[in-house]
Amino acid sequence: MDNLNSILTLSQLSVGYKNGQEKNVLMENLNLEIPKGKFIALLGANGVGKSTLIRTLANLQKPLFGKILLAKRNINEYDSKELARQISLVLTDRIQGGNLNMRELVEMGRYPHTNWTGKLRSHDHEKVEEAIHLCAIGYLKDANIFEISDGQLQKAMIARALAQDGDLMLLDEPTVHLDANNRFAVMELLRKLVDETQKSVLMSTHQVEMALKMSDELWLANCGENIITGSPQELISRKEIERTFPYLQKLKN
Repeated sequence: MDNLNSILTLSQLSVGYKNGQEKNVLMENLNLEIPKGKFIALLGANGVGKSTLIRTLANLQKPLFGKILLAKRNINEYDSKELARQISLVLTDRIQGGNLNMRELVEMGRYPHTNWTGKLRSHDHEKVEEAIHLCAIGYLKDANIFEISDGQLQKAMIARALAQDGDLMLLDEPTVHLDANNRFAVMELLRKLVDETQKSVLMSTHQVEMALKMSDELWLANCGENIITGSPQELISRKEIERTFPYLQKLKN
């Protein structure tokens, strides 16, 4: 597996947790690629390991086996600042931002690109403005982050990740605390960012119907099985969507 268009390559990867000498394997023998300029949705039931996989790909926890290659280098060879210039991460945790305003939150995405002083240069400010513009949150620039809605905060977190200017954005259930309108708005925003920037997005989500409409590729995770991949249409035709989410067929009947 050596696609020149690949940003991230998973080679015989197993993820899970260690408890002493015991291993709790959630996903194993993953051989997958994340190509440039693709929107990939990671779908599956609770407990199959979606969040664990996202955290492992971000190097927040170590794989149980196998390796992750970023630009053909083992991800373990990158220091934290170097990795943050390549991969941005949006988790479900509510940020503890104190008195940060929205612009200051987005500016945090530029810190991996600064020197030891942490001072932003004109180029960094341009990247911040570009991210704010693409995410259409300019009207919130001076708003304190504890004053804005969950949907607005999630867009600001995506803007921060975009300001990092890496090739890959990893998101763990970015719509989990949002109402229906804001869930759609976030998914629509991610689709737009992939189309306009040619960055890649891997997002875990339970929003099956929206993932089918918005994503280029699906990764379907089922307990005890390898991840199944393909375009939404391919997986619908092969009835893999119905097998993973049988409730969808019941809703049709």
